[in-house]
Amino acid sequence: MDPQWALLAGALVFIITPGIALFYGGRERATSMVNMMMLSAGAIAVTTLVWTLWGWSLAFAGKDMAGGVVGDPLSGLLFRDSMVADHGVFTSMDANSGLAGGIPAAFRLACAVVAVALITGALAGRVRYAIWLIFVAVWVTLVFAPLAHMVCGGGLLSPNGAISQALGIQVHDFAGGSLLHIAAAVSAFAIVMIIGGHAHFPLKRLVLHIKNVAHAGTGASSASAKTNSRNAKSRLSRALWADVAKAQDNSSTESVVSSVATVAEVSETSSQSSVENGSVRHPHNVPFVMLGIFLIWFGWLGLMIGSSAGVPGVAGYAWVSSTITASASMLAWGVTERLRSGCFSALGAASGVMAGLSASAAAADVIAPLWALVLGVLSGVITSLVTHSRTFARYDGALHVVSVNGVAALIGVISVGLFADGSGLLSVGDWHQLVAQLCLIGITVLYSGAVTAIVAFALEKLFGWRISEAKERKGVDLADQGERAYDFSAIAQSHEGAVVAVSDDESSKTQMAVLTSVDIAVDDNSLESESASADKQADLQDGKESDSETNDESKKSQSEDNLDEKTLEEEHESNKNNKKSSKSRENNDK
Repeated sequence: MDPQWALLAGALVFIITPGIALFYGGRERATSMVNMMMLSAGAIAVTTLVWTLWGWSLAFAGKDMAGGVVGDPLSGLLFRDSMVADHGVFTSMDANSGLAGGIPAAFRLACAVVAVALITGALAGRVRYAIWLIFVAVWVTLVFAPLAHMVCGGGLLSPNGAISQALGIQVHDFAGGSLLHIAAAVSAFAIVMIIGGHAHFPLKRLVLHIKNVAHAGTGASSASAKTNSRNAKSRLSRALWADVAKAQDNSSTESVVSSVATVAEVSETSSQSSVENGSVRHPHNVPFVMLGIFLIWFGWLGLMIGSSAGVPGVAGYAWVSSTITASASMLAWGVTERLRSGCFSALGAASGVMAGLSASAAAADVIAPLWALVLGVLSGVITSLVTHSRTFARYDGALHVVSVNGVAALIGVISVGLFADGSGLLSVGDWHQLVAQLCLIGITVLYSGAVTAIVAFALEKLFGWRISEAKERKGVDLADQGERAYDFSAIAQSHEGAVVAVSDDESSKTQMAVLTSVDIAVDDNSLESESASADKQADLQDGKESDSETNDESKKSQSEDNLDEKTLEEEHESNKNNKKSSKSRENNDK
């Protein structure tokens, strides 16, 4: 393969990593978006350093050690087997491939980063960033590098390895179905089993969307604006508590109470997704999920090119075959979802594509187009059913990487033993290839699962993986990164609900608060105390406002102690009348 094309293939594979961050970040709460991007960024940085120091040598460059399990860490230390200085310029040529020595190392590095990034899909919203960085360094060293050596670096499962020689046939994994997807999925499963899934906070589906509207007028108008602000906040607080009480009466099993009494506090929690009775968490940004899967698909084509070992014909067919499988999987997932829930969702389409790409990784170059289509249908249907099964659903998407990437990759690796042209059981009736593929799966699952479980357990005992429950409620973005992905005070949505005008004392703006349907954290123990406190504060504010408010609209607003039946139009009109009456009083005073 031309070195320039090899470099381009490696660059395309790197695009998969930000695609994974968007794919899984969009599926999570808005308060986890920054953290998801940082987990992938940390994966790139730490994996690059480990790969440069000893990872490349352990996986590919080092001499065989430990019976073909791993290479030695010194032969390729700091790429010294691949790079030499020539008149002040570092360069070298690999005599076997004709590629500059650093290009294979760069391409394999991109693949290693993808494997690490896939694990992040199971850890969103609850792990400490520093512990994640430590885990990446250990995992690449102890899990990925040895597996890479065993499968495609001259180890046990390579063409000349002990297992391949014993079976009389070599295992086949074209683009890392076992190395990338199965290993990452099994590792993610091991971590989740140790640290647990998402915390199931009792949540009430309430929402407060904030829209800043420029407030005209200065000087004396600020006093009337503050008066209206206090009145609006009081009415908003009563509306929240009334809806909470109503929901509590309607459901004896759902504990609902909002500890939020002000607009600022509500806006901080408005991004939390709903977890009601163990249901799957809703994604906060479906377009991000779709954008992520398109980037993954685009980068996947580079993986097909780079894995072809410089054979243009193989690269071209693998490109087409993987696209067929991904497309068939997307449609199969959609049909399954349609029969199950009555809709074709964008999330389902994205997950179907991910399943198809994962399934095609091992088999893209050796199965005929018809079998590529069949593989796509199988992977789409099976992964959809597994993802929505009761066992996986109760983890709120934490095991999505297992049910989609892991299961689909298992199907793909097995499909080589069934459909491979010239060696598959269904194509030529030979069972040896199927046995070899099952050995590949067994070694990958057992090794990656056991080592990851030991590493994850050790980190849990030494440092602890998870952030505190209070920080998880608040959001890992603020807790660990000190940043927000979005400023909710500047977001406006058109929803049905109560509209309340609230002034912003600092910016001299009026905020339109629309009470509709998002999730607010629940605290069962503080229901009575916080409800009573909110009522007392509302009554106190109403008493103070009654002396200064003389118009009919203010009296009407003070009597609205149970505002859960107010409509959007009525509240909006009431707000306008309040503003008009304030201006009228202001003119009379002048």
